[in-house]
Amino acid sequence: MPHVADIQILGGGPAGLSAAYHAEKLGLDYALLESSAQLGGNCRTMRLGDFRFDTGAHRLHDKDPEVTAEIRSLLGDDLLEVHAPSEIFSDGRFFAFPLRPLNLARQLNPAILMRIIAENLWPKPRGSSADFAGYATSQYGRTLADRFLLSYSAKLWGEDPSQLSTDVAGGRLKGLDLASVARDLLFRGRRKARHLDGSFLYPSLGFGMIAECLAARLEPERIQFNSKVTGLIHDGGRIVRLEVNGARDIEGRRFVNTLPISLSVRLLSPPPPAEVLAAAESIRYRNLVLCVFCIDRPYFSPNASIYFPDEAFPFTRLYEPKRRSHHMAPEGQTAIVLELPCFSGDPIWGMPAEELRETVFAALKQVGPISSGEVVDFTTLRLPFAYPVLQTGLDRTVSQLVDYLGTFRNLHLTGRSSLFRYLHFHDLFRDGRELVAGIANVDV
Repeated sequence: MPHVADIQILGGGPAGLSAAYHAEKLGLDYALLESSAQLGGNCRTMRLGDFRFDTGAHRLHDKDPEVTAEIRSLLGDDLLEVHAPSEIFSDGRFFAFPLRPLNLARQLNPAILMRIIAENLWPKPRGSSADFAGYATSQYGRTLADRFLLSYSAKLWGEDPSQLSTDVAGGRLKGLDLASVARDLLFRGRRKARHLDGSFLYPSLGFGMIAECLAARLEPERIQFNSKVTGLIHDGGRIVRLEVNGARDIEGRRFVNTLPISLSVRLLSPPPPAEVLAAAESIRYRNLVLCVFCIDRPYFSPNASIYFPDEAFPFTRLYEPKRRSHHMAPEGQTAIVLELPCFSGDPIWGMPAEELRETVFAALKQVGPISSGEVVDFTTLRLPFAYPVLQTGLDRTVSQLVDYLGTFRNLHLTGRSSLFRYLHFHDLFRDGRELVAGIANVDV
Protein backbone atom coordinates (compact mmCIF):
# COMPACT_ATOMS: atom_id res chain seq x y z
CA MET A 1 0.00 0.00 0.00
CA PRO A 2 1.42 3.46 -0.94
CA HIS A 3 2.31 5.94 1.77
CA VAL A 4 -0.77 7.31 3.52
CA ALA A 5 -0.24 11.07 3.30
CA ASP A 6 -2.02 13.34 5.71
CA ILE A 7 -3.20 15.45 2.76
CA GLN A 8 -3.95 14.03 -0.67
CA ILE A 9 -4.25 16.87 -3.23
CA LEU A 10 -6.30 16.03 -6.29
CA GLY A 11 -5.18 17.92 -9.39
CA GLY A 12 -1.97 19.74 -10.30
CA GLY A 13 -3.47 22.93 -11.72
CA PRO A 14 -2.94 26.32 -10.08
CA ALA A 15 -5.31 25.54 -7.19
CA GLY A 16 -3.68 22.18 -6.44
CA LEU A 17 -0.19 23.61 -6.83
CA SER A 18 -1.00 26.42 -4.44
CA ALA A 19 -2.24 23.94 -1.84
CA ALA A 20 0.84 21.75 -2.28
CA TYR A 21 3.22 24.73 -2.15
CA HIS A 22 1.76 26.00 1.11
CA ALA A 23 1.66 22.48 2.57
CA GLU A 24 5.37 22.21 1.76
CA LYS A 25 6.06 25.58 3.40
CA LEU A 26 4.30 24.47 6.58
CA GLY A 27 6.13 21.14 6.63
CA LEU A 28 2.95 19.09 6.24
CA ASP A 29 2.72 15.54 4.94
CA TYR A 30 1.06 15.71 1.50
CA ALA A 31 0.90 14.06 -1.91
CA LEU A 32 -0.12 15.67 -5.21
CA LEU A 33 -1.94 13.58 -7.84
CA GLU A 34 -1.96 14.85 -11.42
CA SER A 35 -3.72 13.01 -14.25
CA SER A 36 -1.26 14.16 -16.94
CA ALA A 37 2.53 14.23 -17.23
CA GLN A 38 2.77 17.97 -16.54
CA LEU A 39 1.73 20.32 -13.75
CA GLY A 40 -0.03 23.62 -14.29
CA GLY A 41 -3.45 22.59 -15.62
CA ASN A 42 -4.83 25.37 -17.81
CA CYS A 43 -2.06 27.75 -16.67
CA ARG A 44 0.84 26.22 -18.60
CA THR A 45 3.27 27.68 -21.10
CA MET A 46 3.73 25.51 -24.18
CA ARG A 47 6.53 25.48 -26.74
CA LEU A 48 6.31 25.16 -30.50
CA GLY A 49 9.88 25.21 -31.74
CA ASP A 50 11.36 28.47 -30.49
CA PHE A 51 7.92 29.99 -29.87
CA ARG A 52 6.19 30.05 -26.49
CA PHE A 53 2.51 30.51 -25.76
CA ASP A 54 0.23 30.15 -22.75
CA THR A 55 -2.86 28.00 -22.46
CA GLY A 56 -4.94 31.17 -22.30
CA ALA A 57 -4.33 34.91 -22.15
CA HIS A 58 -3.27 34.75 -18.51
CA ARG A 59 -2.05 37.73 -16.53
CA LEU A 60 -1.29 38.44 -12.90
CA HIS A 61 -3.13 41.47 -11.56
CA ASP A 62 -1.68 43.15 -8.49
CA LYS A 63 -4.91 42.93 -6.49
CA ASP A 64 -3.58 41.05 -3.46
CA PRO A 65 -0.34 42.55 -2.11
CA GLU A 66 0.61 39.39 -0.18
CA VAL A 67 0.14 37.17 -3.24
CA THR A 68 2.08 39.59 -5.44
CA ALA A 69 4.93 39.73 -2.93
CA GLU A 70 5.08 35.92 -2.76
CA ILE A 71 5.17 35.55 -6.55
CA ARG A 72 7.84 38.25 -6.75
CA SER A 73 9.93 36.31 -4.25
CA LEU A 74 9.67 33.25 -6.50
CA LEU A 75 10.34 34.91 -9.85
CA GLY A 76 12.47 37.93 -8.93
CA ASP A 77 13.39 39.99 -11.99
CA ASP A 78 11.53 37.54 -14.23
CA LEU A 79 8.22 39.05 -13.13
CA LEU A 80 7.72 41.90 -15.56
CA GLU A 81 5.47 44.94 -15.36
CA VAL A 82 3.61 45.07 -18.65
CA HIS A 83 1.71 48.00 -20.11
CA ALA A 84 0.13 46.79 -23.33
CA PRO A 85 -3.13 48.02 -24.89
CA SER A 86 -6.10 45.96 -25.98
CA GLU A 87 -8.71 46.60 -28.64
CA ILE A 88 -12.13 45.41 -29.73
CA PHE A 89 -12.62 44.55 -33.40
CA SER A 90 -16.23 45.15 -34.40
CA ASP A 91 -17.89 45.84 -37.72
CA GLY A 92 -14.51 46.04 -39.44
CA ARG A 93 -13.10 48.66 -37.05
CA PHE A 94 -10.82 48.71 -34.04
CA PHE A 95 -12.08 50.27 -30.81
CA ALA A 96 -9.82 51.02 -27.88
CA PHE A 97 -10.40 48.87 -24.82
CA PRO A 98 -11.16 50.22 -22.31
CA LEU A 99 -13.56 52.30 -24.34
CA ARG A 100 -12.35 55.87 -24.82
CA PRO A 101 -14.60 58.81 -25.68
CA LEU A 102 -12.60 60.33 -28.51
CA ASN A 103 -11.98 56.91 -30.06
CA LEU A 104 -15.71 56.15 -29.99
CA ALA A 105 -16.46 59.56 -31.47
CA ARG A 106 -14.12 58.91 -34.39
CA GLN A 107 -15.24 55.36 -35.05
CA LEU A 108 -19.01 55.37 -34.58
CA ASN A 109 -21.75 56.72 -36.79
CA PRO A 110 -22.93 60.07 -35.30
CA ALA A 111 -26.49 58.81 -34.95
CA ILE A 112 -25.33 55.74 -33.00
CA LEU A 113 -23.06 57.92 -30.89
CA MET A 114 -25.89 60.26 -29.92
CA ARG A 115 -28.08 57.27 -29.05
CA ILE A 116 -25.37 55.98 -26.70
CA ILE A 117 -25.05 59.40 -25.07
CA ALA A 118 -28.80 59.68 -24.61
CA GLU A 119 -29.10 56.20 -23.13
CA ASN A 120 -26.30 56.83 -20.65
CA LEU A 121 -27.44 60.29 -19.56
CA TRP A 122 -31.08 59.25 -19.16
CA PRO A 123 -31.93 58.27 -15.55
CA LYS A 124 -31.73 54.50 -15.10
CA PRO A 125 -33.96 52.38 -12.88
CA ARG A 126 -32.51 51.61 -9.48
CA GLY A 127 -32.01 48.14 -8.18
CA SER A 128 -29.86 45.22 -9.26
CA SER A 129 -30.47 42.90 -12.20
CA ALA A 130 -30.41 39.16 -11.69
CA ASP A 131 -28.95 38.45 -15.14
CA PHE A 132 -26.01 39.81 -17.10
CA ALA A 133 -28.12 41.18 -19.96
CA GLY A 134 -30.24 43.26 -17.60
CA TYR A 135 -27.20 44.39 -15.66
CA ALA A 136 -25.21 45.46 -18.74
CA THR A 137 -28.19 47.24 -20.30
CA SER A 138 -29.14 49.09 -17.12
CA GLN A 139 -25.56 50.19 -16.54
CA TYR A 140 -24.44 51.10 -20.06
CA GLY A 141 -27.55 51.46 -22.22
CA ARG A 142 -28.95 49.07 -24.80
CA THR A 143 -26.84 50.20 -27.78
CA LEU A 144 -23.44 50.05 -26.11
CA ALA A 145 -24.27 46.85 -24.22
CA ASP A 146 -25.49 45.07 -27.35
CA ARG A 147 -22.49 46.03 -29.44
CA PHE A 148 -19.62 45.40 -27.06
CA LEU A 149 -20.81 43.30 -24.12
CA LEU A 150 -23.82 41.09 -24.82
CA SER A 151 -22.73 39.77 -28.21
CA TYR A 152 -19.28 38.95 -26.86
CA SER A 153 -20.69 37.23 -23.78
CA ALA A 154 -23.02 35.10 -25.89
CA LYS A 155 -20.05 33.86 -27.93
CA LEU A 156 -17.80 33.30 -24.94
CA TRP A 157 -20.27 31.42 -22.76
CA GLY A 158 -22.49 29.81 -25.41
CA GLU A 159 -25.57 31.09 -23.63
CA ASP A 160 -28.05 33.92 -24.05
CA PRO A 161 -26.83 36.76 -21.78
CA SER A 162 -30.28 36.92 -20.20
CA GLN A 163 -29.53 33.43 -18.85
CA LEU A 164 -26.10 34.36 -17.50
CA SER A 165 -25.29 35.49 -13.98
CA THR A 166 -23.79 38.93 -13.45
CA ASP A 167 -20.76 37.07 -12.05
CA VAL A 168 -19.56 36.36 -15.61
CA ALA A 169 -18.08 39.86 -15.62
CA GLY A 170 -15.43 38.44 -13.29
CA GLY A 171 -14.72 41.89 -11.86
CA ARG A 172 -13.60 43.17 -15.26
CA LEU A 173 -16.25 45.90 -15.46
CA LYS A 174 -15.76 47.38 -12.01
CA GLY A 175 -13.33 49.98 -13.29
CA LEU A 176 -15.13 50.52 -16.60
CA ASP A 177 -17.59 53.33 -15.94
CA LEU A 178 -19.34 53.57 -19.28
CA ALA A 179 -21.76 56.18 -18.04
CA SER A 180 -18.74 58.44 -17.65
CA VAL A 181 -17.82 57.72 -21.26
CA ALA A 182 -20.95 59.51 -22.41
CA ARG A 183 -20.22 62.45 -20.13
CA ASP A 184 -16.65 62.54 -21.40
CA LEU A 185 -17.90 62.94 -24.95
CA LEU A 186 -19.66 66.12 -23.89
CA PHE A 187 -16.81 67.44 -21.76
CA ARG A 188 -13.95 66.67 -24.16
CA GLY A 189 -12.45 63.73 -22.30
CA ARG A 190 -11.57 65.54 -19.08
CA ARG A 191 -12.60 62.40 -17.20
CA LYS A 192 -10.88 59.10 -17.87
CA ALA A 193 -12.41 55.64 -17.88
CA ARG A 194 -10.49 53.45 -15.43
CA HIS A 195 -9.64 49.86 -16.18
CA LEU A 196 -6.78 47.51 -15.44
CA ASP A 197 -6.84 45.51 -18.66
CA GLY A 198 -3.73 47.16 -20.11
CA SER A 199 -1.45 46.98 -17.04
CA PHE A 200 -0.48 43.73 -15.39
CA LEU A 201 2.38 41.51 -14.23
CA TYR A 202 3.73 38.74 -16.41
CA PRO A 203 6.63 36.24 -16.15
CA SER A 204 9.36 36.71 -18.77
CA LEU A 205 9.05 33.15 -20.14
CA GLY A 206 5.30 32.81 -19.95
CA PHE A 207 2.65 32.49 -17.28
CA GLY A 208 3.57 28.83 -16.80
CA MET A 209 6.75 30.02 -15.07
CA ILE A 210 4.65 30.56 -11.95
CA ALA A 211 3.52 26.93 -11.95
CA GLU A 212 7.08 25.80 -12.65
CA CYS A 213 8.45 27.84 -9.73
CA LEU A 214 5.80 26.48 -7.39
CA ALA A 215 6.50 22.92 -8.54
CA ALA A 216 10.24 23.42 -8.05
CA ARG A 217 9.58 24.04 -4.34
CA LEU A 218 7.88 20.66 -3.93
CA GLU A 219 9.63 17.42 -3.06
CA PRO A 220 9.62 15.39 -6.30
CA GLU A 221 8.65 12.14 -4.57
CA ARG A 222 5.41 13.76 -3.41
CA ILE A 223 4.18 14.32 -6.98
CA GLN A 224 2.43 11.45 -8.74
CA PHE A 225 2.02 12.06 -12.47
CA ASN A 226 -0.32 10.15 -14.80
CA SER A 227 -2.55 9.45 -11.81
CA LYS A 228 -6.14 10.04 -12.81
CA VAL A 229 -8.65 9.89 -9.97
CA THR A 230 -11.43 7.53 -11.06
CA GLY A 231 -13.22 7.02 -7.76
CA LEU A 232 -13.85 8.71 -4.41
CA ILE A 233 -14.62 5.87 -2.01
CA HIS A 234 -16.48 6.92 1.14
CA ASP A 235 -18.18 5.47 4.21
CA GLY A 236 -21.01 8.01 4.33
CA GLY A 237 -19.19 10.65 6.34
CA ARG A 238 -15.58 10.51 5.20
CA ILE A 239 -13.57 9.82 2.07
CA VAL A 240 -11.61 6.69 2.97
CA ARG A 241 -9.57 6.17 -0.20
CA LEU A 242 -9.11 7.11 -3.83
CA GLU A 243 -9.35 4.88 -6.85
CA VAL A 244 -6.65 5.90 -9.32
CA ASN A 245 -6.50 4.90 -12.99
CA GLY A 246 -9.37 2.49 -12.43
CA ALA A 247 -7.30 0.09 -10.37
CA ARG A 248 -4.90 1.42 -7.73
CA ASP A 249 -6.17 2.46 -4.29
CA ILE A 250 -4.64 5.34 -2.34
CA GLU A 251 -5.59 6.07 1.24
CA GLY A 252 -5.44 9.43 2.97
CA ARG A 253 -6.62 11.34 5.99
CA ARG A 254 -7.64 14.59 4.28
CA PHE A 255 -8.40 15.22 0.63
CA VAL A 256 -8.02 18.60 -1.09
CA ASN A 257 -10.12 18.41 -4.23
CA THR A 258 -9.66 20.69 -7.26
CA LEU A 259 -11.52 18.45 -9.74
CA PRO A 260 -14.67 19.78 -11.47
CA ILE A 261 -17.54 19.66 -9.02
CA SER A 262 -19.83 17.71 -11.37
CA LEU A 263 -17.11 15.11 -11.95
CA SER A 264 -16.43 14.84 -8.22
CA VAL A 265 -20.07 13.98 -7.54
CA ARG A 266 -20.07 11.32 -10.25
CA LEU A 267 -16.87 9.76 -8.86
CA LEU A 268 -18.39 9.11 -5.44
CA SER A 269 -18.81 5.47 -4.47
CA PRO A 270 -21.35 4.58 -3.20
CA PRO A 271 -23.15 7.04 -5.50
CA PRO A 272 -25.00 10.03 -4.03
CA PRO A 273 -28.81 10.41 -4.00
CA ALA A 274 -30.55 10.77 -7.37
CA GLU A 275 -31.36 14.45 -6.81
CA VAL A 276 -27.67 15.24 -6.21
CA LEU A 277 -26.65 13.39 -9.38
CA ALA A 278 -29.34 15.27 -11.31
CA ALA A 279 -28.01 18.57 -9.98
CA ALA A 280 -24.50 17.60 -11.09
CA GLU A 281 -25.75 16.84 -14.60
CA SER A 282 -27.09 20.39 -14.92
CA ILE A 283 -23.60 21.84 -14.41
CA ARG A 284 -21.82 22.86 -17.60
CA TYR A 285 -18.27 23.88 -18.42
CA ARG A 286 -17.03 25.69 -21.48
CA ASN A 287 -14.13 24.13 -23.39
CA LEU A 288 -11.48 26.10 -25.24
CA VAL A 289 -9.74 25.35 -28.54
CA LEU A 290 -6.54 27.30 -29.14
CA CYS A 291 -5.22 27.90 -32.66
CA VAL A 292 -1.60 29.05 -32.71
CA PHE A 293 -0.04 30.68 -35.79
CA CYS A 294 3.71 31.33 -35.78
CA ILE A 295 4.39 34.19 -38.18
CA ASP A 296 7.50 35.44 -39.94
CA ARG A 297 7.17 39.09 -38.95
CA PRO A 298 8.18 41.01 -35.81
CA TYR A 299 4.60 41.65 -34.58
CA PHE A 300 1.05 41.11 -35.76
CA SER A 301 -0.55 44.08 -33.99
CA PRO A 302 0.32 46.63 -31.31
CA ASN A 303 -2.09 44.93 -28.86
CA ALA A 304 -1.64 42.34 -26.16
CA SER A 305 -5.23 41.19 -26.85
CA ILE A 306 -7.96 41.82 -29.40
CA TYR A 307 -11.61 40.93 -28.64
CA PHE A 308 -14.16 39.85 -31.26
CA PRO A 309 -17.84 40.27 -30.36
CA ASP A 310 -19.12 39.78 -33.94
CA GLU A 311 -20.59 36.37 -34.77
CA ALA A 312 -18.75 36.34 -38.11
CA PHE A 313 -15.56 35.38 -36.29
CA PRO A 314 -15.28 31.88 -34.78
CA PHE A 315 -12.84 33.15 -32.15
CA THR A 316 -13.50 35.49 -29.23
CA ARG A 317 -9.98 36.68 -28.50
CA LEU A 318 -6.59 36.96 -30.13
CA TYR A 319 -3.54 37.45 -27.97
CA GLU A 320 0.07 37.95 -28.95
CA PRO A 321 2.50 36.49 -26.37
CA LYS A 322 5.39 38.64 -27.59
CA ARG A 323 3.47 41.77 -26.55
CA ARG A 324 3.70 40.44 -22.99
CA SER A 325 7.40 39.51 -23.15
CA HIS A 326 9.84 39.67 -26.05
CA HIS A 327 11.26 36.33 -24.90
CA MET A 328 8.11 34.54 -26.12
CA ALA A 329 9.22 34.46 -29.78
CA PRO A 330 12.45 34.64 -31.81
CA GLU A 331 13.71 38.00 -32.97
CA GLY A 332 11.89 39.15 -36.07
CA GLN A 333 9.06 36.65 -35.58
CA THR A 334 5.92 36.41 -33.48
CA ALA A 335 3.01 34.11 -32.68
CA ILE A 336 -0.70 34.77 -32.27
CA VAL A 337 -3.11 32.60 -30.32
CA LEU A 338 -6.82 32.56 -31.10
CA GLU A 339 -9.35 31.28 -28.58
CA LEU A 340 -12.43 29.38 -29.75
CA PRO A 341 -14.79 28.58 -26.86
CA CYS A 342 -17.17 25.65 -27.35
CA PHE A 343 -18.98 22.77 -25.69
CA SER A 344 -17.90 19.15 -26.06
CA GLY A 345 -20.67 18.45 -28.55
CA ASP A 346 -19.93 21.43 -30.80
CA PRO A 347 -18.35 20.78 -34.23
CA ILE A 348 -15.31 22.92 -33.39
CA TRP A 349 -14.33 20.67 -30.48
CA GLY A 350 -13.85 17.67 -32.76
CA MET A 351 -12.78 19.52 -35.92
CA PRO A 352 -9.50 18.25 -37.43
CA ALA A 353 -6.52 20.57 -37.09
CA GLU A 354 -6.20 21.30 -40.81
CA GLU A 355 -9.86 22.27 -41.11
CA LEU A 356 -9.51 24.47 -38.04
CA ARG A 357 -6.50 26.14 -39.59
CA GLU A 358 -8.36 26.96 -42.81
CA THR A 359 -11.48 28.20 -41.00
CA VAL A 360 -9.62 30.41 -38.56
CA PHE A 361 -7.13 31.73 -41.12
CA ALA A 362 -9.93 32.80 -43.45
CA ALA A 363 -11.43 34.89 -40.64
CA LEU A 364 -8.03 36.15 -39.53
CA LYS A 365 -7.42 37.75 -42.92
CA GLN A 366 -10.36 40.07 -42.23
CA VAL A 367 -8.56 41.47 -39.19
CA GLY A 368 -5.35 42.51 -40.94
CA PRO A 369 -3.24 41.69 -43.97
CA ILE A 370 -1.58 38.29 -43.61
CA SER A 371 -0.52 35.72 -46.19
CA SER A 372 -0.22 31.97 -45.85
CA GLY A 373 3.45 32.29 -46.79
CA GLU A 374 4.12 34.15 -43.53
CA VAL A 375 2.93 31.22 -41.41
CA VAL A 376 5.99 29.22 -40.38
CA ASP A 377 4.22 26.85 -37.98
CA PHE A 378 0.76 26.04 -36.66
CA THR A 379 -0.74 23.95 -33.89
CA THR A 380 -3.96 23.49 -31.96
CA LEU A 381 -4.60 22.75 -28.30
CA ARG A 382 -7.86 21.59 -26.72
CA LEU A 383 -8.60 22.53 -23.10
CA PRO A 384 -11.62 20.89 -21.42
CA PHE A 385 -13.33 22.47 -18.40
CA ALA A 386 -11.80 25.88 -19.22
CA TYR A 387 -14.62 28.03 -17.79
CA PRO A 388 -17.62 27.30 -15.56
CA VAL A 389 -20.81 28.51 -17.28
CA LEU A 390 -22.40 30.76 -14.67
CA GLN A 391 -26.10 30.70 -15.46
CA THR A 392 -28.72 32.62 -13.51
CA GLY A 393 -30.11 30.63 -10.62
CA LEU A 394 -27.24 28.16 -10.80
CA ASP A 395 -25.90 29.35 -7.47
CA ARG A 396 -28.60 27.30 -5.76
CA THR A 397 -27.53 24.17 -7.63
CA VAL A 398 -23.87 24.78 -6.88
CA SER A 399 -24.67 25.39 -3.22
CA GLN A 400 -26.55 22.10 -3.15
CA LEU A 401 -23.53 20.24 -4.52
CA VAL A 402 -21.01 22.07 -2.33
CA ASP A 403 -23.16 21.42 0.73
CA TYR A 404 -23.46 17.73 -0.12
CA LEU A 405 -19.72 17.34 -0.66
CA GLY A 406 -19.26 19.25 2.59
CA THR A 407 -20.92 16.37 4.44
CA PHE A 408 -17.67 14.46 3.96
CA ARG A 409 -15.70 15.82 6.88
CA ASN A 410 -12.25 15.28 5.39
CA LEU A 411 -12.97 16.58 1.85
CA HIS A 412 -11.95 20.18 1.09
CA LEU A 413 -12.85 21.99 -2.14
CA THR A 414 -10.71 24.68 -3.75
CA GLY A 415 -10.28 26.11 -7.24
CA ARG A 416 -12.36 27.41 -10.10
CA SER A 417 -13.72 24.05 -11.28
CA SER A 418 -14.27 22.50 -7.87
CA LEU A 419 -16.20 25.47 -6.48
CA PHE A 420 -17.69 26.42 -9.87
CA ARG A 421 -16.65 30.03 -9.42
CA TYR A 422 -14.91 32.39 -11.81
CA LEU A 423 -11.65 32.93 -9.91
CA HIS A 424 -8.37 34.59 -10.90
CA PHE A 425 -4.89 33.33 -10.09
CA HIS A 426 -4.45 35.60 -7.06
CA ASP A 427 -7.74 34.22 -5.68
CA LEU A 428 -6.58 30.62 -6.17
CA PHE A 429 -3.21 31.26 -4.56
CA ARG A 430 -4.71 33.00 -1.53
CA ASP A 431 -7.43 30.36 -1.12
CA GLY A 432 -4.85 27.56 -1.23
CA ARG A 433 -2.82 29.25 1.51
CA GLU A 434 -5.84 29.77 3.74
CA LEU A 435 -7.18 26.25 3.18
CA VAL A 436 -3.91 24.54 4.08
CA ALA A 437 -3.42 26.83 7.06
CA GLY A 438 -6.90 25.88 8.27
CA ILE A 439 -6.10 22.19 7.91
CA ALA A 440 -2.87 22.72 9.87
CA ASN A 441 -4.74 24.93 12.36
CA VAL A 442 -2.24 27.79 12.07
CA ASP A 443 -2.70 31.52 11.49
CA VAL A 444 -1.83 33.09 8.15
